Amino acid sequence: MAVTVSGKYPSGKPFTEDTYVLSISKYGAKLLTRLPLKLGSEIRVQPRRRAEAALFRVVWTGQEGTPRAGEVGIEYVTVSNLLGVVFPE
Repeated sequence: MAVTVSGKYPSGKPFTEDTYVLSISKYGAKLLTRLPLKLGSEIRVQPRRRAEAALFRVVWTGQEGTPRAGEVGIEYVTVSNLLGVVFPE
């Protein structure tokens, strides 16, 4: 799924990147990024064909030099179905 990721680095400098979600779960997703995101960072994710966006928190980052480098696990700050998947309760 194509998305736009945006937020601010700890220095306050804003960033934006067009990227892709690799997998989706009830509570978040895994995405591919070139951004140096840190654990605990909050980012805004907006599917490219939707006007809505949601806040996510970075909970996992793939280690450099491994096949997971550039992958980031994110969880919803407030759970929603922004990414288009509704899971049963």
